[in-house]
Amino acid sequence: MTSSPYDLAVAYRIYPKVSKIPFVYPDNKLALAEVGVRTFKRSLAATRAKVFFLLDNCPPEYEQMILKYFAKEDIEFIHYPGIGNLPTFGKQIDLLLNQNIAEKVYFAEDDYVYRDNAMEAAISMLDQKNVHFVTPYDHLDSYDLPIHTRNKYEIAIHGNFHWRTSASTCLTFLTTKTILKKTESAFRSYCHGNWDSSLWFAITKFNILNIGTLIKYLLTDRFITKILVLSWLKTGSQIVLGKKYKLWQPMPSVATHMEKISLAPNIDWDKVAFPKD
Repeated sequence: MTSSPYDLAVAYRIYPKVSKIPFVYPDNKLALAEVGVRTFKRSLAATRAKVFFLLDNCPPEYEQMILKYFAKEDIEFIHYPGIGNLPTFGKQIDLLLNQNIAEKVYFAEDDYVYRDNAMEAAISMLDQKNVHFVTPYDHLDSYDLPIHTRNKYEIAIHGNFHWRTSASTCLTFLTTKTILKKTESAFRSYCHGNWDSSLWFAITKFNILNIGTLIKYLLTDRFITKILVLSWLKTGSQIVLGKKYKLWQPMPSVATHMEKISLAPNIDWDKVAFPKD
């Protein structure tokens, strides 16, 4: 890695349409994306980040909005003609593997809200022993889905947060360029029809090798069965031959996905999105 003034390389993708039902601006994606960009910048605090904004069919207003919060020298705009979710994730992988700006890398989606200064703790968590991936999102699946809740997790304290190992998360996460290279094939499976949850189960190997668990869910839960079947079909080589990696999530959450029914618990996200200072 060449000498660089940056601590973190970020691939931040934005698409100008609203997905699902967010808790803010359900009919205005530019305003929704601005909440994400503004709070992400505040959350970085003193972290020196080079941010590549992957704008997929976004009008000029998106660049203008981003420049309200980030200095020109710290960002780069990359435009695509509406190629969609799966291909833009592949572009994030390409970009972060080929850059020589920072060893720590971050995949960012456009529908997240971040707590002030909190990303610094998530970024520094990567320096801890046995930490391979960090999500800023205390995902509700960890509390609601039996395949998550019926597990023995590790707990750690770092940066004023409790952290727990997690089976899976979404596609907003931190890792290193070195680990991303080792797990590239598993992540690229998303571009070929895998689910985010399915590829994470292959990487963390939670319950994926337990035949009794597989049979139980095959008989009782069609949704979880599909997750596990996809994991084997799309990322079987990682499950069988790959290393078991540890994914950590914070308690309370550093950030939340904006979907109204999936907000991370125990945080007033309206106050985070619209601070009065």
